[in-house]
Amino acid sequence: MALNTTPVTEDNMTMPAQQVSNANLQSVGLVLASVACGAVGQLTLKAAMNSLGSLQLSVETLVRMATSPLLLVGVAIFGISTLLWLFALAKADLSFAYPFLSLTYIVVLFGGAILFHEAVTPMRVIGFAVIVTGVWIVARSEKKKQG
Repeated sequence: MALNTTPVTEDNMTMPAQQVSNANLQSVGLVLASVACGAVGQLTLKAAMNSLGSLQLSVETLVRMATSPLLLVGVAIFGISTLLWLFALAKADLSFAYPFLSLTYIVVLFGGAILFHEAVTPMRVIGFAVIVTGVWIVARSEKKKQG
């Protein structure tokens, strides 16, 4: 599967607003896939660190971490997330794409609650609502440009 990305050059830096808007909207899937991988990566890293038990800063600890299959999977998932993010940035405005990364907080909040029995306090739920509202506002601002 080849991704159709248009590199930023002097010729297309003055792209019409409609083309920039379409590129932003086309990149949403890549951004969301990057967010999903980032969140899964965080949850995997947390599970890996929990499985390692008590740690102290030492060579032995670093070797245990470097040879932990679960930790290596978490790092690989982050690598995939980074690649997806880079492809998204090749198409979208940074100011449009970046707020979507905050969705990672939401996925990790609920993943932490479900997988690690972490508390979801009312203040965290309010924070979740603020994040969702902010992302919704950014997404809506892009749709208004099209009209």
